[in-house]
Amino acid sequence: MTAGELDPITLTVIQGGLQQVCNEMDLAFVRSAFSPVISEALDRSDGIYHKDNGELIAQGELGLPVFVGTMQFGTRCVIERAKDIQEGDVYIVNDPYLGGTHLMDVVS
Repeated sequence: MTAGELDPITLTVIQGGLQQVCNEMDLAFVRSAFSPVISEALDRSDGIYHKDNGELIAQGELGLPVFVGTMQFGTRCVIERAKDIQEGDVYIVNDPYLGGTHLMDVVS
């Protein structure tokens, strides 16, 4: 095994940890939502994306999975256009042509 490879057990532990982070994001999303469309109808989704290419790494289990696929486009748009992303920066995208399906979809 080289330095860049992970054994299957370590990979599974890391994936489980990232999945748990997404589950915690799900719960925070539900608790902070004002709209029952988000908190009760589960019309939302969240995920963790690769910082360089926007590929999905892990996703929450409680929302609608269709949003996870469209969020990749908004994430990639931010990566391409914001050249100097720093820790703590927040970007909000709701352009339906860059990753949403309509104006009410927001990628942040």
